[in-house]
Amino acid sequence: MKPNIYSFYPKLFCAVVFILLFTISGFVSEMAPEKLSLSFEESFTIGENSDADTKYFLVSPYQIRTDNRQNLYIAEGQQKTIMAFGPQGKYLRSIGRSGNGPGEFPSGPIFNLNNKNEIVALDMESQRVTWFSKKGDILSEYAPSQAGTVWSEKFFQTADGNYIMLKKPRNIGEDDPSNYRKYVFHRYSKSFENRINSFGAFDQLVSKGDAKFVDMISNSMNSGNFIKTGEDSFWYVPGIYDGKVYEFEKSADEWKLVNTFDGQTNWEEAVVVDTDEKGSMSIVTYGDEGQQRSRGKINSYSIGIVQANDGKVLHFSGQRMQDQDSLQTMVEVFDPEGSLIGTGSFDEIAINNHLLNFESHHPAIWMDEKDRFYFIDHNDMPVVRVGKIEGL
Repeated sequence: MKPNIYSFYPKLFCAVVFILLFTISGFVSEMAPEKLSLSFEESFTIGENSDADTKYFLVSPYQIRTDNRQNLYIAEGQQKTIMAFGPQGKYLRSIGRSGNGPGEFPSGPIFNLNNKNEIVALDMESQRVTWFSKKGDILSEYAPSQAGTVWSEKFFQTADGNYIMLKKPRNIGEDDPSNYRKYVFHRYSKSFENRINSFGAFDQLVSKGDAKFVDMISNSMNSGNFIKTGEDSFWYVPGIYDGKVYEFEKSADEWKLVNTFDGQTNWEEAVVVDTDEKGSMSIVTYGDEGQQRSRGKINSYSIGIVQANDGKVLHFSGQRMQDQDSLQTMVEVFDPEGSLIGTGSFDEIAINNHLLNFESHHPAIWMDEKDRFYFIDHNDMPVVRVGKIEGL
């Protein structure tokens, strides 16, 4: 029987169109990140009348870390100490105190736990490094005698025992042959006595890095955030966030940029420089060169970055909404290979319209080995909230 070509071809055409649409939609769904509905299931708080120990309240907390037993350590600026709490929020002890003597801090300490779970505390004012046991005993101290040490608010110890400091210096390193003022990362020996090298060129990592406003913001307010993701690898997000996340790895005793991952922001331009438009800000710095002033508007910036136990990486950013009258905390979730899985808002971390949270010298978020999430809530009285993020 002779086929009816007039009815056959329209059916074939429809079938082809259907297959194409199915294929394209599948391709788009693979490319587009999932819209996540995130919530926070709180376990306890520290710093208010809750089920946690409230005898010792927080005045000015700014940094959080945990050890391998889920004990919690909080840097306290007003009291100039590191407060230790048990896994359920019971106060244990304070490590260090205000002062200028051994184990004391004239300014608020910056700290992290090293590979031995010892507390390594830096004091910017005294320019001294102190190693404490988790019980608060002083193990050793070191005060560099040479000028030009990079004192950073963010650092971690690598597998070989050395330390990587994250900081865009403003007025040091220019006379050094390597001019390490141009770099974001600075590698120090395990005793902090020697700077081994610097790497990560600022103008190659940070959007509009050659602009005065961006340089001043980065070296005086927020150089960005990083997280150790493996024995010899870490991810870095610049303070002014343009949707690029960078992975560095160590190879043959040298740290190199190996991957650039694409995140998601609300804006094509993370920062607009030399503008007086609504939402712009002015920054003034003082130094050997005298007073410097610059102006710009920040649309997207990094709040912090953490890693879950399954290898996923969560980046928290402050995003100016398109109406420009409000700001929102957004979370991007990446798989261990750097592909963006999904994004969602996280309203528990509130941002006011004056971008005060941008001045985040100290990471205000943390995630431990059991995926418990910690963040500092600055609404009303400062409180550390502890719980789980649902919806990842």
